[in-house]
Amino acid sequence: MRLTRWRVLRLQLALEPSGLLPQPVKLVAGVVAIMGAGAGLVLVSGAVEVGPIVAAAFAAGTVAFVVDRVPRLYRWRHPVLRVDDHPRLAEMAADAARVAGYDSPPRVRLTALASVRAHRTWRGMPELLLGPPLLMGLSAPDLHALMIRELLAVKLWRPHERRAVHLFLSRATESDELRDACRPLRRTVWAATRSVVGGERLSAASRAELFVTSAFDWHLTRYVAPFAHRGGALDVYESFQWKIQQDGLMARITPHVDAFADEHPDERELFGERPWTIPERVPSGVVSRVEGRLERRLGKVISHQLLGRGGFVLGLKPFRLDELPVESWKGVLAAERESVLEAATKLLARPATPLDVVELVVAGRAGELEWRHAKQPCPHPTPGVCVLLPLFDVVLRRKGYVHDHPFVQRELVGPLGDRINLVELAAKAERGEPYGILLGAWMTGRDPDEDAIRLAAESLASGDPVGWFERLYAESANGDAIVPWDSRSPHFLLSEWGVPGTGRALVVGAGLGDDAEYVAGLGYETVAFDVSESAVRLARERFPESAVRYEAADLLDPPAEWRQAFDLVVEIMTVQALPEQLHAAAIARIAEFVRPGGTLLVIASGREEDGPVFAPPWPLTPSEIAAFATDGLEKGTIEDLRDGERHRWRATFHRPA
Repeated sequence: MRLTRWRVLRLQLALEPSGLLPQPVKLVAGVVAIMGAGAGLVLVSGAVEVGPIVAAAFAAGTVAFVVDRVPRLYRWRHPVLRVDDHPRLAEMAADAARVAGYDSPPRVRLTALASVRAHRTWRGMPELLLGPPLLMGLSAPDLHALMIRELLAVKLWRPHERRAVHLFLSRATESDELRDACRPLRRTVWAATRSVVGGERLSAASRAELFVTSAFDWHLTRYVAPFAHRGGALDVYESFQWKIQQDGLMARITPHVDAFADEHPDERELFGERPWTIPERVPSGVVSRVEGRLERRLGKVISHQLLGRGGFVLGLKPFRLDELPVESWKGVLAAERESVLEAATKLLARPATPLDVVELVVAGRAGELEWRHAKQPCPHPTPGVCVLLPLFDVVLRRKGYVHDHPFVQRELVGPLGDRINLVELAAKAERGEPYGILLGAWMTGRDPDEDAIRLAAESLASGDPVGWFERLYAESANGDAIVPWDSRSPHFLLSEWGVPGTGRALVVGAGLGDDAEYVAGLGYETVAFDVSESAVRLARERFPESAVRYEAADLLDPPAEWRQAFDLVVEIMTVQALPEQLHAAAIARIAEFVRPGGTLLVIASGREEDGPVFAPPWPLTPSEIAAFATDGLEKGTIEDLRDGERHRWRATFHRPA
């Protein structure tokens, strides 16, 4: 298919008509139009007294227009890089020009995104446009080969052909005609480049270019784009360099690279056969950093392009990504969560919940969700992990978890110091395994666990691991806190298990009394205790006519007369409310309460031996459940109950008569 000037013009009009006129022409035309309109209005009005006011208004409009348009100008968007400060780069550029057949070294300009291009100035001199991500992320041989490729393209393509290829690279998915027309042009340049640098070198350089470009595109989407409205980020490239050198971003972007190559046969031909070598970390690029003034300007250019406009609203200032408050990052993932739920709602044709999203992911349908990241480069191992990550992030941040490093958002640290890897957690949910956290427990409003987590963290920090129970119940009595386990009914696993009986019963950590009242209703003479005196008082007030004897006592130091004194002991989620280092002692004390011939019932949240802990509580592991069979107790039944979101234990133990 022949690519004529008229065909390129038609494609330009169809795909990007705004690119027909150079920005300086648009700037001058706009100024003339605004000033002309102002002068015409003054002449038409004929009122001398309003002339200065109208002139001042249109002058202000002209200034605003110029301020908005200047950042779109070529020279502003592509500042000159002083190669004298980078002798290694200057030598590479000069050698690339020599190999490509030029008589003079090229001038080097910077372009904001991860790209390398070349063109001739109006004087016929070669000029290279290099993106800082490639300068920082490519080895010298790879960058050198790409320079030669672009310089050869300038010599081999006519101006309208260059325009067509650039249009294709920016609008590749929008025109099959353009792709078919550009294919022979691109292959011609690849062949010419292979003849001077070798096929293996060109393939390696092209793969490396794709890795860096994909990684930087994701970095912009994840870290920069949500804050583009603030102004220009001062550490766009500094943060990207950290991600590729310290966080292995290029290796983790592999799934996107594979998908791109599968969908673009031309590139697959250029990249060569898999497996491709993907560096986990980039030791050093050709340029280690961009000078502060240039990084500041290019950060503004990126924000201009992300916003789809030229200038900034008054009041917006440059900022650093690594200095943004935690609340700002919460908003980013909350917006992604809403995007996922909207996509699931569209797919299911009904309002979708987080649990619906989990079910879609487990069923292998994550790729059907058209959400914000669906067509973006992504370092997550699977589409399912990518979809679930914002759901878990929002829930955990609501519980007080924060990122440990501003550019490693997948790792969160809890208020009690526990660490959660969101990618691993999402992968566990994708496999259909229990993930131990309620995604759908709340949608809006206050998190019921918020007060318990806050008070537990403060209590532990002061060296009092159980003191927070009293504070929680006392504050709840004043309406200043929520007791998250106050359901106003007995635990459903107790209700399912309970059968009428006789004898004495002890309810451990009875709280506000719902479980104790149920046990008493089964026919037992019931004692219920809690470490919190406020809880005991509130339980008595809630059940003023109750036969249950409510007492304040410490599980770790119980009354001596309770040893082997009860026919039924009920422990429901008390041990798990204590820090892990106290579990063994608490389990031993509970086992001692059971008299010969008696039964212990344990109901608790569960987790695997190495499973995540969203503390508090500290769910019990299989070995901790088994540890109740101590002090002569024998194991009865242990039910491992799992329902996706939750993992629970219901276990019984008996002391022989």
